[in-house]
Amino acid sequence: PPMQQAEGVGSSHAMVGFASFKDGENQFLETRIRRSDGALLPEETSSIVGEDGAKSMVDAFNVMSEIGKDIVRIATAASSAEADAFLTAGSVVSQEEEGSPSIAGLSFEEASVSGIVEEEGGDPSEGDIQRAEILASDAAILLTEEIMDDGKPLQGGEIEHNEGPVSMSPHRMCRYSNNDKSSKKKASEIFGAHTDTSFVTIVPAAKVSGLEVLDEDCQQWYRPELNARQHAKRLDPTGSMDAQFPWHSRYLIVMPGELLQLTSRNNIPAAVHRVVATTDTPRLSAPVLLRARPGTKMDVERYMGGLGKADSLLLESNGMKMEAIHDALQPSPKQ
Repeated sequence: PPMQQAEGVGSSHAMVGFASFKDGENQFLETRIRRSDGALLPEETSSIVGEDGAKSMVDAFNVMSEIGKDIVRIATAASSAEADAFLTAGSVVSQEEEGSPSIAGLSFEEASVSGIVEEEGGDPSEGDIQRAEILASDAAILLTEEIMDDGKPLQGGEIEHNEGPVSMSPHRMCRYSNNDKSSKKKASEIFGAHTDTSFVTIVPAAKVSGLEVLDEDCQQWYRPELNARQHAKRLDPTGSMDAQFPWHSRYLIVMPGELLQLTSRNNIPAAVHRVVATTDTPRLSAPVLLRARPGTKMDVERYMGGLGKADSLLLESNGMKMEAIHDALQPSPKQ
């Protein structure tokens, strides 16, 4: 079926179906997971790739979404810990040898007299730092389970949400080809430079390389698939594993998106990337774009710690619905 809004989702960004652009050079089949039964939409996909193929796509989506959630959890927790977003000096109460509670070696009575209990600030203890790191990790787990859309229904009713029947995170089948036979260039850009409005975009390495990611420090384009091929060659010089597991099936490329740039406090910028292709062989790709669950809100204090340690972008997004953040990050028609 042609590319169209998934039934019942109420969002123009939740599309499923097939689309072709640039005289067939860019072809896409947009698939999504139905929450109620984990089925792949559009249902006609199974007639193209077969029932086993459709099941494999769902399995692959689930594996890649769990990997993506782990990466976002670690990056977000580390950024919050580095920003001291959950750190409070004097928050950890130690225990004296006799068993009476104490703060910084004083009993509660002594601490109260000295004013330590009421005062904030001072140098944090190792216990304070450890507690802050645990809180940052716990908050990042909440973010990945509640905000990131892994295609599964959100369990529990702790937060407001209206996620709809279909995942907002697409599993996209892509075919890129270069039909310009007259071009003297060995490879040409066929999908322009951009960033993704996702937490992460996970791309299984393709047999035909063509994905390029901008190294902003060097201002050069980097080809992760070529690097993966070289790595595979070093691990398996004779190619003995390829008959069972082709080299490209053993690698995933994970690119940070705009939402991870937000939750990592700009520590991890969204990856600028593009696709180039030769006139020889089309490039087939199957990325998963892990996006936000509809109807959920960015709650900075719940997921990122104190507002006093939040940057201006986090403060601006605090309380916004994730789909509103998604819309705000889209390029204007003039761009």
